Amino acid sequence: MTMRRWLLLALPVVLIALPFALRPPPQPEPARQVIVITPHGEAIRTEFSAAFAAWARRELHQEVGIDWRTPGGTGDILRYLDDRFSEANAARLGRRSTSFNDPKAATGDADRAAFLASNDSVGIDVFFGGGEFPYRQQANKGYLVDGGIQREHPEWFSPSVIPRELSGERMYDQQGRYYGACISAFGIAVHHDRLAGLIPPGPIETWRDLAEPRLAGAVVVADPTRSGAIATAFERVLQSELAQAAADPDKPTAEELERGWNAGWDILRRIAANAAWVSDGASKAVRAVARGDAAAGMCIDFHARAESEWSTISSGATRLSFVVPRAGTSLSADPIALLRGSPNRDLGVAFIRFVLSEDGQRLWNYRVGEPGGPQRYALRRLPIRMDLYADQHRQHMSDATVDPFADAARFTYRGKLTGPLYSLIAPLAKGAIFDPRDELQAAWAAICSAGGPQRVPQAAAAFARLPTSYANATQELAELQSTPLRRLEMTRRWADTARLNYREARQLAVEGR
Repeated sequence: MTMRRWLLLALPVVLIALPFALRPPPQPEPARQVIVITPHGEAIRTEFSAAFAAWARRELHQEVGIDWRTPGGTGDILRYLDDRFSEANAARLGRRSTSFNDPKAATGDADRAAFLASNDSVGIDVFFGGGEFPYRQQANKGYLVDGGIQREHPEWFSPSVIPRELSGERMYDQQGRYYGACISAFGIAVHHDRLAGLIPPGPIETWRDLAEPRLAGAVVVADPTRSGAIATAFERVLQSELAQAAADPDKPTAEELERGWNAGWDILRRIAANAAWVSDGASKAVRAVARGDAAAGMCIDFHARAESEWSTISSGATRLSFVVPRAGTSLSADPIALLRGSPNRDLGVAFIRFVLSEDGQRLWNYRVGEPGGPQRYALRRLPIRMDLYADQHRQHMSDATVDPFADAARFTYRGKLTGPLYSLIAPLAKGAIFDPRDELQAAWAAICSAGGPQRVPQAAAAFARLPTSYANATQELAELQSTPLRRLEMTRRWADTARLNYREARQLAVEGR
């Protein structure tokens, strides 16, 4: 074989091998890593990995990395922690299983007391991301522990930096078991062009606006049983209507509570009736609005801001905005916490300290490339520290004009009204609204065709019936949580009752009554 033929045969091999030969050697893993479980996406993980490594190099004089664990959303993480802590506790006790993770069932239980005094570990240092309510649950179960951040930095927890509460919502645990890392608001994503095409045209400024007949077929909504963010948005609608129904929202009467409860559920029902389809996730609903497939949809603020940025980059025009519902939403903390039995406790505490420091807080809303800001991704989240909204920081921020604390001042979250019923909201919505959605939409279409709810009051009354009253909601929730079979039976009963009501409403609307 000639040299030329050898070269021709060898050339493809060389072309394939050359990139591998020229590729720089992989960087070795840092000698130490903090293990973090999170529902946060790639952008947040990327930026916090790079920034924490640089901070640790400077402050701790160590090469430190982050070992991210991402089993899914917040609900998946909660189930994972339950299973792993149950296993750890059972192994220590030499039993097959325990019920220690139910603090109500285990009040005074020696097993639970032993667990709270133990160093049981799931092999993870930090839980980062998710809503405040799940963190409160995990703290009460004993999964989250105090890492001493408040004692180390008491100046961070003053009313002018990280206040204890904002708009009625808890920003951190007084016992130090978790801290808000950033804040979020629930509101409405709107597509400007689709909104301008509505008849009659007009802005969307409140939750009630989403329930107007003019938005029929122009709304997208996520299933609250699949999205914790949307379940919380539903709760904000109920909170808003409960407050508006009462002469004194802090001391509502039984009649006012029933009126607000029914009004809130009627708005949620109409929003779902207006929906062209139901998404299985809050971020998917926002992307539908960004594409112009819907005029509006419920969302969490950072989803809308991120989609707005991407759509502006791709199209050159701003087509999507986030609307804070007037007197309709509060600020919620998105926390971080140290887990019991942290295998790298010093690094876990250091990571939490970094996230709450100015260095960590800048990442949430600084523009890409700004000094101290993210390097690849604009996160478009809002820092929890109030001092990060001073002018010297705002000039570097993506959302420099946003004033979340002014928005929060217009709304007060009254946890005692809906907090104990939070676990009822999603299943009740599924049974009374989403499962019988065909009948719901047929009834709403007939009511709208007849001139709207005021023109057919009997149809509107049948449409607005709710399977459970506010007075009975606590009992219904207890029954719902008794067994999985009972939960299924109750959801089916709610759906069957709602179908009958919607069919009656449709018939009355057709008859003009």
